[in-house]
Amino acid sequence: MKPVVCFALLCCFCSLSYAQNASPADTTIYEITDVPAYPLMASCDPARHPSWALDSIRRCAEAQLLSILSNNIRYPAEAADGNIQGTVVTSFVVEPNGRMSNYTLLKDIGGGCGPEAIRVLKAFDEAGLRWQPAQMAGKPVRMRQSLPLRFRLKEALPYYLSENNDTIYTVLDVAPAFRYGIDSLTNFTINKLAYPQRYLDSCKTGIIEMSLLIRPDGTIHVDNQLDFSNLGYDFQWQAIRLANQTSGLWAPGQYKGRQVATTQPLRVLFKSDKRGCATANQRFDQAILLADEGAALLEKNQEDAAIAKWTEALKLHPDNTEILYYRGNAYLNQNKKEEACQDFNRIKERMGNTWFEPLRRLFCGW
Repeated sequence: MKPVVCFALLCCFCSLSYAQNASPADTTIYEITDVPAYPLMASCDPARHPSWALDSIRRCAEAQLLSILSNNIRYPAEAADGNIQGTVVTSFVVEPNGRMSNYTLLKDIGGGCGPEAIRVLKAFDEAGLRWQPAQMAGKPVRMRQSLPLRFRLKEALPYYLSENNDTIYTVLDVAPAFRYGIDSLTNFTINKLAYPQRYLDSCKTGIIEMSLLIRPDGTIHVDNQLDFSNLGYDFQWQAIRLANQTSGLWAPGQYKGRQVATTQPLRVLFKSDKRGCATANQRFDQAILLADEGAALLEKNQEDAAIAKWTEALKLHPDNTEILYYRGNAYLNQNKKEEACQDFNRIKERMGNTWFEPLRRLFCGW
């Protein structure tokens, strides 16, 4: 069974009683207000939707919040093992400054679901989620909100359907493999990858990672590509050209005795062999070693030391968006929103929209 958290609006963002005569110093916690509070979501910003009514802005923001929460809450192991399902109802106060406070549980179903619901709400507040405060007589006031979160277990499928309607298996009995072994794939990549001729003197270095769709017959399709150092079209084309040459050289993945389609990452490294590029290549190699050391430190929960390694690596290779992503996430875990957004926005500048763009927009805006 796969743990899935579903969120229901039910009576959330609803109220119970009425109070009047708010003043700037009013510390009353209102249940009903002239203008209810709603979460601030960049994609629902009134400036982006000048024709939308306030109710439309609010519904958009609430839907975005529920979607983001559903992607970040962790189904407690105790609840999953005990097949505990149901609805947890949380309550909190939206302060005049847009922050959440006074978290309580109105209804818990056990198994750790209640504390997990409170945890993710607190985490998002600490990470920078803010609300448009409620108003009484045109002034911001404190307002109590209730938010039901439904925890539901459902059977996990071993596959998903891609945008092209390919059935991609994520659960495998046998993983796909290059027919002649990993060492052979490494040698194949080194010998077959062509550095674009017109850029040989540029000394550009970097890694391009591709996601290969490996079909049941062993043929492949490049499903996605990440140019971490923004090397450019010519390098991206050579990476795809290399990947296509591996078609037919893969033993496909297997599920329950039959060959199935699945995805496999393939990373290729570009370094010019021109004599004048030796220093650039050495700086890149050192940056990668430092980045790997940072990853190892992070696994030991030595977050500050990991950030220091990644910072050192970025001095050697400042446009490496993969390292920026690692450091930005570490900053985010430390609630250092400004530092995280600096890294995330640099990635946006270098790569445009990426896999983590919804997260960047949530914490850093458009």
